[in-house]
Amino acid sequence: MVVGLGEVVKTSSLVTLLVYLKFFISNLRWGLLKGKANLRAREDVNNNENATQDDVDRANHAGRIVQNDMENLPMGLVVIWACVFTIFVSSTSVQDPQAFCIAHLVFTAMWATFRVIHTIIYELQLGLLRGITFMLSMCCLWGLMILMVVAAFSLP
Repeated sequence: MVVGLGEVVKTSSLVTLLVYLKFFISNLRWGLLKGKANLRAREDVNNNENATQDDVDRANHAGRIVQNDMENLPMGLVVIWACVFTIFVSSTSVQDPQAFCIAHLVFTAMWATFRVIHTIIYELQLGLLRGITFMLSMCCLWGLMILMVVAAFSLP
């Protein structure tokens, strides 16, 4: 099977949708937990005046998950799409652009998988595994950045 630019764009689009959906769900969950913990704005109707410290702790934990996504997802998506652009531009001057495309697909799919697993592990409060999945996802972005530089320097 030939892997080309179409698959790179399709994969990058699906990954963008997936990580945004994950972010959206995490945000909704945080909003619900903030209401249960009585941490929403006073005018919001879903505040719980009988909130416990456990409710507050759960809402704060959910907020840290959202914050982590806000710190990591935008740059990851920038790297993915910048790499798509660079591969696209260099595809006419490279002997075998399929190798670039396959590498992009692998790194992008692995990054998205690690980010989803990271959120699940964060929710389960498994610190060491969370750190490992974070580092693995960052290694995927480094791989994409190296791929992007190699593709850029293959231009005439």
